[in-house]
Amino acid sequence: MSDILLEVKDLKVNFYTYAGVVKAVDGVSFSVRKGEFFSIVGETGCGKSVTARAITKLIKPPGRIVGGKVLFEGKNLLKLPEKELKKIRGKEIAYIYQDPSSALDPLYTVGYQIAETVAVHNPLIKIKNAFTKAVEILKEVAIPDPVKRSTNYPHELSGGMKQRVVIGIAMVNKPKLIIADEPTTALDVTIQAQILDLLKELKEKYNTTIMMITHNLGVVAQVSDRVMVMYAGKVVEIAPVEELFEKPLHPYTQGLLAAVPNPLKKVEEIKAIPGFVPDMINVPKGCRFRPRCKFATEKCLQQPSLIEVEKDHWVACWKYWKR
Repeated sequence: MSDILLEVKDLKVNFYTYAGVVKAVDGVSFSVRKGEFFSIVGETGCGKSVTARAITKLIKPPGRIVGGKVLFEGKNLLKLPEKELKKIRGKEIAYIYQDPSSALDPLYTVGYQIAETVAVHNPLIKIKNAFTKAVEILKEVAIPDPVKRSTNYPHELSGGMKQRVVIGIAMVNKPKLIIADEPTTALDVTIQAQILDLLKELKEKYNTTIMMITHNLGVVAQVSDRVMVMYAGKVVEIAPVEELFEKPLHPYTQGLLAAVPNPLKKVEEIKAIPGFVPDMINVPKGCRFRPRCKFATEKCLQQPSLIEVEKDHWVACWKYWKR
């Protein structure tokens, strides 16, 4: 049997604005294996979150999925009717969003919101049993006194506890894939570490797969098995996490790592990537990183596709096509 749980092929998402067409995701392809912690990293606006939302067709106007396939256990989600997709969202594929205050409804207790998630996808379960499951999952995500906390409203909880509730909502139906979109961004550093440890523990306990969206390379290094780097709507590199940090191949990945202080080395000058992120309405011809790349040649006026330079290490750069 294949170990691939999710396979995205040539995904394209456009946003139609008065200024022009924004090609937010332009030909993105990758796969996520069963049981792994897969991270997508890149700066703000590179298409990470749009890619994640497009997996279950959560793109709202003026956005539109204009091409590609999303194969989940061999089934193309982009071809499914909305009725079928609703059965998958929250049951087989669940989301953890970066702002728990926005993800939770302020009018209902957190226990009710978890129980509702159980009841929607398991109509034969009685509401009393759904509330029992809600209390159990609150205990699983390490919320103290879960019975009492289940009666609290979101505003009565701290940011860290609200994020644990959001994780509980995602985990309660034991999904096969969890997509965590910047799950630690709104939290302080100590709480971030606790949330990451919790995600790793739950992943092992429930044998689930996690795909995390982040711009934080420290978070990537701490939890990931494999990493995909995106730039301006394109995939530029995919590699096992250790190899990406030890031997980054794409000039953009090299620039990202050079811009992060290394605690194991003496204090040195932090190198910024020159230039600016391209206008996504008028993107550069060929490789989108070309205007900022010191290795750019005339060949870079053509868009390179991903090539496997070493085992499981893919990069989209003409430098490596010469080998």
